[in-house]
Amino acid sequence: MHKHNASHSALPVSILLDTDMATDCDDAGAMAVLHALASKGEAEILGVVTNNRDGASIGAVAAINSYYGRPDIPLGACQRDDVGIEAARFVQKLAADTARYGHTVTSREQVPDAVDLYRRGLAAAPDHSVVIVSIGHLNNLAGLLDSGPDASSPLTGLELVQQKVPRLVVMGGDYPAGKEHNFWARGSAPYTARVLETWPGPILFTGYSLGESVMTGPAMAGLPEDHPVRRAYAGHSSQPLERGRPSWDQTAVLAAVRGPAPYWTLSPPGRNVPEADGSNHWENDPEGNHVYLVESMPPSGVARVISQLMVHEIQASE
Repeated sequence: MHKHNASHSALPVSILLDTDMATDCDDAGAMAVLHALASKGEAEILGVVTNNRDGASIGAVAAINSYYGRPDIPLGACQRDDVGIEAARFVQKLAADTARYGHTVTSREQVPDAVDLYRRGLAAAPDHSVVIVSIGHLNNLAGLLDSGPDASSPLTGLELVQQKVPRLVVMGGDYPAGKEHNFWARGSAPYTARVLETWPGPILFTGYSLGESVMTGPAMAGLPEDHPVRRAYAGHSSQPLERGRPSWDQTAVLAAVRGPAPYWTLSPPGRNVPEADGSNHWENDPEGNHVYLVESMPPSGVARVISQLMVHEIQASE
C-alpha cells in the first residue's frame, strides 16, 4: 500500500534534498519552495546535497540557505568527477558572493561526501521519517545504496533506506515513456538504472511533461534584486522573470511535503524501467513500488501555488 500523501500532517515532513544546482534555475526555485514550507512549519530541512561535480553548486546552495536564515543546514556534495558539468554563471556568482550572503561554503572540498551526509542524517533520524527528494542526477543515491557500514551506522545503505525512508520523490523521466535530462545526461544513465532497479522502498516520480506545463518566474521580479533565487531567475538565458520557466523541480518538492492532492493524482502502481541510454518506460504492475504524478489541478493553478511559495518571505525573527 502506497502512503505517498503526508499532506498537512501535524508534524513537519523531514526532507533531505538532492539537487544538481547546475545550469537551470528551477533548482533554486525548488529551494525557495522548500524554505517557504519550512517557514510555514510544513517541512524540516535535514540536509542538502549536490550531485553535480562543480563545487560552485554546493556554494550556491549555501548562499540560499544563509539568505533564508538557515545557514546551519548540513551540506554534502558528490566528490567524484564522472557526473555533471560546469555550473552556470549565475550559480558561480551566488557561490562566490560570501560578502552579500554570509555563507562560508563555496566549494565541495569544504563539505562531506554526499553519501556520508546521507548516512549520518538517516542514522540519526527516527525510523520511516525521512523523505528524500531528488531534483537532479541519481549518482548520490546509487552511492548510498552501495555504501557499507561506517561510523554513522552499522547498517548498509540499502538497510538504512529500508529502515528510515518511507518514500523517495524523484524529478526525472517522462511518463508513460520518454528520455529526460536528469536520467541520461552528463554520465548519469548507469546511476539512474541502479536506483530505479534496486531502491527498496516506494518511489514517486514527477516527469518532464508534468513540470513543463507549470510555468513560474515572473512573480520573482517583485523580490529584492539581491535575493539569491531572484538572481538565479534573472541570470538564466531563457528570461524567466518575463517569460516564465517550467517548474520541474518545484513539483517534486511540493509533492514530497504536501502529497499529491489536490494538485495531482497518482498513476496505478508499476515499475519505471530504465534503458541503457537513460530513457525510461512505464510498466503497470499491481505489486510495483513505483507511481508517478498525473495532472489533476490545471497547470496554471499549480503554478499559482508554487509561485506564492517561491516569493514567500520569512521574517527575521523566525
